[in-house]
Amino acid sequence: MARGNNGQKIFPQAKDYKVFLEQLREARRRYPFYLYAYVLMPNHFHLLLEVMELPTARIMQSLLTGYVRRFNRKHRRKGHLFQGRYKAIVCDRDSYLLELVRYIHLNPVRARLVRRPADWQWSGHGEYLGTSKNGLIDAGPVMEEFKTPTRYQAFVLEGVKEPYREEWHPGDHAPFLGKEEFVKKVAAPKKERGATRPLKLEVLLKAKAREAGLEPQAMKRRGKSRLIGEVRRGFIEAAVLEQGYQASEVASFLGCHASNVSRALQKRGSKV
Repeated sequence: MARGNNGQKIFPQAKDYKVFLEQLREARRRYPFYLYAYVLMPNHFHLLLEVMELPTARIMQSLLTGYVRRFNRKHRRKGHLFQGRYKAIVCDRDSYLLELVRYIHLNPVRARLVRRPADWQWSGHGEYLGTSKNGLIDAGPVMEEFKTPTRYQAFVLEGVKEPYREEWHPGDHAPFLGKEEFVKKVAAPKKERGATRPLKLEVLLKAKAREAGLEPQAMKRRGKSRLIGEVRRGFIEAAVLEQGYQASEVASFLGCHASNVSRALQKRGSKV
């Protein structure tokens, strides 16, 4: 999930909701993942996703960077839109999938934006009912349990009276939702789980420079060479959109301001 900076709206107009869904579809095309639930609220959003080969960081970086770029261009603004880094909670699918789908899709009801979840068009609920054709939801695992939209809807409506579930919002020190055995497994050091780590920026820089026949240090200089500029931009795109680094981290590595990194990503967006 991610919230607007200082509680500001991230979807001030209906078109903004549509743009976010377009960006979500694009992120899913580039970095495939399973999406079981989503809800877009005026100042925040929730996604329930399951990664395949690529890490969550890479998916979210692509999604948020792309949306902010388009949002700022449309509304003629600059600066941060979201409040810091997105928040990710690792969940035990076997134990919590159905409950989380229901909980997420009931967000607009708990916020008193609508009386029934089906009345809020900016969520994945309608895809389970067959009333929405966005094609974003992977309904298989949920519908294997309920078989029909009617039974699914009954399950969701049973949760309308449920209060806010504080235990489903663990702190950043332990961002896991599951039984003790599950938490121990996912909290183990990455090297024990064989997780793929992002390439070091030094290694990525050397690879990009080598491809262009340049010395790595040349990409850190403030020259006006068109070739260096293109290679630097390619390095920035790979570091942020593919490896999951923050723009500020890449800027610090290159010895430039974070706005330079943002502009490089914006130039990419203008070509999409």
